[in-house]
Amino acid sequence: MTADARSHLPGLNPVTKLIVLVTISVFVLLASSPLTMLLIVASVLAAKQWFGTKGRFTKGVIGFASAIFIAQILFNHSGETMVSLWLISVTEGGVNSGVAIAGKFLSLIMMSWIFVATTRPSEFSSALICAKIPYRYAYLPALAMRFVPIFELELGSVREAQVVRGLKLDKSVRGLIRSAKYTVLPMFFLAMFKVNSLAASMTGRGFGASKERTLLHPKRLTRWDLALMLSTVGMVVVVLLIDRCQDWPPSIIY
Repeated sequence: MTADARSHLPGLNPVTKLIVLVTISVFVLLASSPLTMLLIVASVLAAKQWFGTKGRFTKGVIGFASAIFIAQILFNHSGETMVSLWLISVTEGGVNSGVAIAGKFLSLIMMSWIFVATTRPSEFSSALICAKIPYRYAYLPALAMRFVPIFELELGSVREAQVVRGLKLDKSVRGLIRSAKYTVLPMFFLAMFKVNSLAASMTGRGFGASKERTLLHPKRLTRWDLALMLSTVGMVVVVLLIDRCQDWPPSIIY
């Protein structure tokens, strides 16, 4: 996550971004047209590039989505044959299902990452409290978001310590299994230690002693937030109706 990514949306309420994310995610799950899915993937990747959200797992997510697409082409032989090369036959159903499944996976992961990268945990918890969510629960997603970069740094430290002790790490399947075997347990103990420290710190500061909590910088919904939410819901409904009309009679893509 970068500070530049957060600066692109300075006045947007985090609750608004969450509702927009959920609405578009529902749209992604319900979209059935391959052309619509390709447009969604292109838009999500363009938004990710615009906000400058970079992460180490980005290449892994794109690679896994590509593997899903290739697997559908190789093993799904429904529909008319488009290309036939020796033992491999590419069918229309395989391509459509590959675009649908891989596109949904890639879009949902990338949109979630954009939300996390453009939202400060403190603003998110403040917005949830202003939306009448009890602050005991409003701080849970904020704490989870705050610990993501911390655990990423701790994971790097654990790996470097294991390498110093003679652990050989490579990009093969065996190397990945060995890396997970010798990093999961140390990360588990580090996570438990930080959780206990955080719980002791919150208890010492009187967290949960009162029913309400005063906010230093409240994040309330504005007219622009409501307009954005309504316009997003309306746009998604219209596009879904157009998408369903193009896919008539209805077809099921597995």
